[in-house]
Amino acid sequence: MLNAMRMNAFSSILLALLAFALLIPGSASAASVSISKTAETALAKHIAAAPAATKDKLNAQYLALQSYQRQETSLDERYKSLHAGNGQLLDAVNKRIKAIDAEKLARLANEANAAREKYKPLFDLYASLNKRIADARKLKLKELTAVLSRQAETVKVAVQLARAEIRMRDDALKDAKASTAKTVKALKTKLAAIDPLRDQTKVAQSAVSGMKKNLPGIVKTMNACVKSGSFAGTLEALNALVSSSKGIADQKARIVGYENGIAAVINGVNAQIPAK
Repeated sequence: MLNAMRMNAFSSILLALLAFALLIPGSASAASVSISKTAETALAKHIAAAPAATKDKLNAQYLALQSYQRQETSLDERYKSLHAGNGQLLDAVNKRIKAIDAEKLARLANEANAAREKYKPLFDLYASLNKRIADARKLKLKELTAVLSRQAETVKVAVQLARAEIRMRDDALKDAKASTAKTVKALKTKLAAIDPLRDQTKVAQSAVSGMKKNLPGIVKTMNACVKSGSFAGTLEALNALVSSSKGIADQKARIVGYENGIAAVINGVNAQIPAK
């Protein structure tokens, strides 16, 4: 009978130690509640010595706390992966948006510039003829003025056609730029849907930070209750830790949800970017 009682007490201690071993920070994604190994051992012994009914409640809260801490660690890892992936994808999408119609616009700009260069000698000739006509008129050289005027009229037709071509190419470039700007603006507007999600993420992260501030005080209270042998105080502290851990896990689940929403927005915009 005595041996059985000793075995039960030993089993309770082992169970408690195993549960709290999972609460000790050990990675970059460690959960929020931090309890020293010394305090962990003392708490396990404290629970093992508790009356049966209280022991069941304490162990139940152990398991609940352990579950929320695992959830928190998992959510941290998911958020880290999603956030990094979204950052990379957003950079790629912004580069794609910036490159929309880049080749087309460059080609149209080159064509407009090439037309200007092509017809520059013609424009220079026309300007030169008009200057010579003006000079001849000043000198009252009627015959020369008439000859130059006929030449200018002939060149004028070619000049008008050249100007029409340049105007057409400038208009094509202007229209293409306007069309591209409209497309880019529409995509940027859709991409801006991530801003409210980022704002909500900040609110949730602030809530997490607020709840975390209370945890060291609760752990300190729990350790004091363990030391004084207050099972009721320990249970109350564990209840508070469970409540805070649940709140933190809930907020982090929201954060992951917002990050998934951001991914959906970015992927949606990415799918709508025109192919080259």
